[in-house]
Amino acid sequence: MRDALSHSSAQFRNEQYNSASQQEPHCILMRLFNGTAAWAALKGLALGPSLIALFSAILLLSDLGHWKTASAASPSVGGQVGTTGKTVKTAIVYYARGAATDLCVQGLIDGLKASGFEEGRNLEVHRADAQGEMINIPAILQNYDSSDVDLIMTISTPCLAGACNNVKHKPVVFTCVSDPIAAGAGKSHRDHLPFVTGVGSFPPVSHGLDLMQKLIPGLRAVGTMYNPAEANSVKEQTVAREVFRSRGVRLEQVAIAGSSEVLQAVQILAGRDIQAVWVPADNTAYEGYEGAMKGASDAHLPLITDMCSALPRGGLACLGVGMQHSSLVAGKLAGRVLLGTNPKDLPLEEVAVEELEISRGNAAQLGLAIPPKLSQNLRP
Repeated sequence: MRDALSHSSAQFRNEQYNSASQQEPHCILMRLFNGTAAWAALKGLALGPSLIALFSAILLLSDLGHWKTASAASPSVGGQVGTTGKTVKTAIVYYARGAATDLCVQGLIDGLKASGFEEGRNLEVHRADAQGEMINIPAILQNYDSSDVDLIMTISTPCLAGACNNVKHKPVVFTCVSDPIAAGAGKSHRDHLPFVTGVGSFPPVSHGLDLMQKLIPGLRAVGTMYNPAEANSVKEQTVAREVFRSRGVRLEQVAIAGSSEVLQAVQILAGRDIQAVWVPADNTAYEGYEGAMKGASDAHLPLITDMCSALPRGGLACLGVGMQHSSLVAGKLAGRVLLGTNPKDLPLEEVAVEELEISRGNAAQLGLAIPPKLSQNLRP
């Protein structure tokens, strides 16, 4: 009889095990433990606290395994974008609408497309114009920072500086910026704000002076204007002072606070015995470019600019950076961020592809001869 009972007991435990094998791990352990001699001993000793601690440990280990499995199975937001085709939302914030801004925007869009993000398919792009007023920038950025966009992209130094000071929750990618370090993006290209990355494009100041000296023989003095509130302009003017001084060319500078002051600035410069007007990569000067052209034309002075996108509006020549190239690179960086890369792991980049154009018609009006070596850069 005792052997029969033992056999029945063993068979019952086997059935319990087979049934439990289809259940949760902690249930299996509890059922198996229930039928052991240790269980009887512990019951006999009435070790209630020990039992509680033991079963708590079993449950914790079981749940920990589930947590790890769930974590491994849950992709990041960037991973979801790449695998499920989720639409991401982005915002582009720029200083003012214009030909240069359009190039920057298109470069970003092209770079995003190269990274697998395309408007109308899996990319939504909101565009915001500060209308040439720096006072509008913080509110625009703060609005997007508290919205559901996945990424903020900025165009121009004022917009980058605004993002560095006002964005707290979103990643930022910038482009069309002369000097991101001067704008507050960080201490160096590798040591930068953890939520910011992008592409800088410092103007070729030295090559710009080379061009002026080739077009204007015996160049002795150049006049320029800049907005001291723009970090990019302050940096460019600081570099220019040293470059011009080393070449023995006098640089006359006039500070401006708004685009309406550009014409007056050129008129002041024309009275300082200059031989050319230089419009630098300054957003305020760019906005007031027609005023610079009028002042230069009235004084019969050649106008040279850093911004080739402005040359169709008038002037003798431009030597600057093609922003469509740097924006394309920035767009690809934006794509990497959307795919899950942390901006702090992406060093700031420098892309400066030079562009040179000379207006044949304006040169004729000024009676200037174009050196044969520059003939391939002529435009009507």
